[in-house]
Amino acid sequence: QNGFFLSGYYWKDLKRCNKKIVSLLSDQYTKKPFCDGLVRDGPLIIASRTAEQWKKPMPSTWHEFDGSSWDVAMQLLDLRMAFLESRQNLKGMGTAAGVPVEPDSQTTLADATMKLPGVVAAGVPGAGGYDALFVIYVKGPPTNGGKSDQVRDDIGNLWRDLSNQDNSTVVCPLSVRAAGSGGLCASSLQW
Repeated sequence: QNGFFLSGYYWKDLKRCNKKIVSLLSDQYTKKPFCDGLVRDGPLIIASRTAEQWKKPMPSTWHEFDGSSWDVAMQLLDLRMAFLESRQNLKGMGTAAGVPVEPDSQTTLADATMKLPGVVAAGVPGAGGYDALFVIYVKGPPTNGGKSDQVRDDIGNLWRDLSNQDNSTVVCPLSVRAAGSGGLCASSLQW
């Protein structure tokens, strides 16, 4: 009985979290001040700091206007919190059902990834399991002749290092990028 109650709670709260994520990505993050601020300050200011550091005072223009580094960072922290709540619900739902939706090894990997500079969120996509992890991050300064960026390289290095430390875990990054040159891409599917 208690497991049924908890699973119902998790589903309802997960729906709330998912609606917030969709709203942030489709509405708030498509506004010009946010996009301009992310393009202007993302690679040098936001991508070079951890999410914990985003909360602390920064350069003198940090707090002054919509689209400032501070404004962009606070909006990204909203997305981060929504994904963290979603992950908590998925983990709880899996525990209540006796199914590893977000297995402990994936939790460890996602948590370690989220501690890196520039990383907004990481988690297990879809129905969960042991086979995938998503990462949303702010693109850092270009590396490898523009084929990569510092944050992406740091994620790959962390995953390689974790794989080397634990022979039972193999993490192979498969990098995908958002469609188009603007980063976020909105579409309306007609089914």
